[in-house]
Amino acid sequence: MTFIYRVLDAGMVTMTELKSGLVTLADLVGMTHYLDMKSDIEYANLKKYDKPEGGGRHGRP
Repeated sequence: MTFIYRVLDAGMVTMTELKSGLVTLADLVGMTHYLDMKSDIEYANLKKYDKPEGGGRHGRP
């Protein structure tokens, strides 16, 4: 049930679309997978570009 609210909160669907049946369960699952992928990419980029300065490993000079 949480995945429905996650897609709704992301603005990918409206409550009207959900209640009227315009959006299928398969659509919601696909959108949730997209949000998971987007989150994974953002996390990977954060780890990639969030390197400490200082030259050596772990920011040591």
